[in-house]
Amino acid sequence: MKIHLLAGIFLVLLSSCASKQIVNPAYLERLYEEVSIGDTRLGSIWIYCEAPDYHLVADEDEGFTCVDDVARALVFYCRQYAVRPDTATLQKIRSLTEFVLYMQAENGYFYNFMFHNGQINTTHQNSVPVPAFWAWRAFWALSELNLLETAELAELQLRSRSAMERLIENTRTLCAETSGYEWFEGIKVPACIARTGGDQAGVLLIALSNYFEKHPSDKVKTLMLDMGSLLLETQYGNADTAPYFAFFSWQNYWHAWGNAQAYSLLRVGRQLDEQRFIQAALNEIRHFYPYVLQQGFLHEMKASTSGKNEGMKLEIKQFPQIAYNVRPMLFAALEAYNHTGDASFLETARQLARWFSSDNPARRRMYDPKSGRTFDGIGSPEEINLNSGAESTIEALLSLQALERMKKQKR
Repeated sequence: MKIHLLAGIFLVLLSSCASKQIVNPAYLERLYEEVSIGDTRLGSIWIYCEAPDYHLVADEDEGFTCVDDVARALVFYCRQYAVRPDTATLQKIRSLTEFVLYMQAENGYFYNFMFHNGQINTTHQNSVPVPAFWAWRAFWALSELNLLETAELAELQLRSRSAMERLIENTRTLCAETSGYEWFEGIKVPACIARTGGDQAGVLLIALSNYFEKHPSDKVKTLMLDMGSLLLETQYGNADTAPYFAFFSWQNYWHAWGNAQAYSLLRVGRQLDEQRFIQAALNEIRHFYPYVLQQGFLHEMKASTSGKNEGMKLEIKQFPQIAYNVRPMLFAALEAYNHTGDASFLETARQLARWFSSDNPARRRMYDPKSGRTFDGIGSPEEINLNSGAESTIEALLSLQALERMKKQKR
């Protein structure tokens, strides 16, 4: 029964498609470009690609590529190499890693954007070296590199470990001067998470978990326990009361994009045998994800309450919907199934994956296995963003890659 459920996910995505290759990186490879900085070749991924001819577009204010998307691509290629090692993938891993390392600033964090002439964008508000998403994604990507068992990457892994250790030292001070709680429309949030964001803490935990797997230490273990414990305090509701064990992403908001808390807590919970982490994650997946699916997927939810005896008021936004909304939940549902063997989690993963075919409010196929292209989003039941940039492309590929990996494990 369980094998049939998993196979059913792929059948949905294969329907009306002659190709049997589901994880198709061809379009991602079209977004890939190498940039020469001295004698070093840096692998980059174009951020934007616009319909109808899907031409590559640079942003004058941002640049043409960024750590955010290069890191995503590096995670994808590292995971591909682990199951299908080949020379072309190895070269991309090397060049993309070189880009990430090149973008690390003196303070250990990362610049994000680069212009097409190779100049780093040091002024854009989303490109300064601060504790932000692009830093944690860089950490995650470098930690995935270090999970690979191949002598050909040994020197690069050593350099990346040094880069990660600088981030770990920064992380140790992230909450050092931030204690207590802050309140947002009646919602109590640990002050450090209110500043950092539960979503970012989730990505950071994934990176720490990978690092700990290869280089266990009490220092990193303490960081994982501390960050995980803070995330538990951002979970609200119960099985019968909204928001049904959801982990808030930012202050009193839940949003679908980057919502990695459940997945990261399952990973760390299994590593450290922290049952409270595991149970909290399973609660969100078991109770909140079905609520999201019942709403026809959600983009964002704002919570407020006027007092302890008052229930939460939820203001929900269904749109826009993007691949980055689906992938974090899909990762968590598959991880929950992998941990428990409970087929209900696999069924949740199946329903989430069908968003990429046509089981979405627009009733449109979002991912095309023939080209490997994913549309950038759904604005309403009548509106599809037909552009196809890096984020949508890679988030879809990571989702399908996780499904394929699970299918192989269950054979």
